[in-house]
Amino acid sequence: MKTKVVASPLNTPFLVFLLVFGLIALMFLLVRQTERNVLGITDTIATTSYGKEFYVPLGTGTNTSTDWADVKGTAAYIDTKLYGKLKKVTFEASLSVPSGTASVRLFNATDKHPVWYSEMTLANAGPELLTSSGITLDSCNKLYQVQMKSQFGATTNLLQSRVHIITN
Repeated sequence: MKTKVVASPLNTPFLVFLLVFGLIALMFLLVRQTERNVLGITDTIATTSYGKEFYVPLGTGTNTSTDWADVKGTAAYIDTKLYGKLKKVTFEASLSVPSGTASVRLFNATDKHPVWYSEMTLANAGPELLTSSGITLDSCNKLYQVQMKSQFGATTNLLQSRVHIITN
């Protein structure tokens, strides 16, 4: 003789409650993990005990010029008003120099001048991450371009470049 299992009507509301509660908790966790970047221009944002860090990617490329020349495709607009109070800003670039010496810098293409203290040099080495001393970005929305030059006109590889912004 077969035994028939019948769900008790007293347990059904409790099971529905658990199911609904679990779905709400899951949706809450998913929404928290998919918060959108309000600025829409940064690669990574990290909150620290003293503010926030922003990384603005500029790109990669190569150069063979013996004088300062733009590295094609390595530019980004940065609007300093969007970041609040800036605590420290640096320019970071990874270079590979097969022979001789190569230099890299950040250039304000909007106002047509180099960004002061952004120039860095590497000789016969790489790949190596270079970080500038503190730089000052001009106020408002400006186009910043990476420029490079090499001593002998040898192909110099820019493996990555970015602006690192720390706010209060």
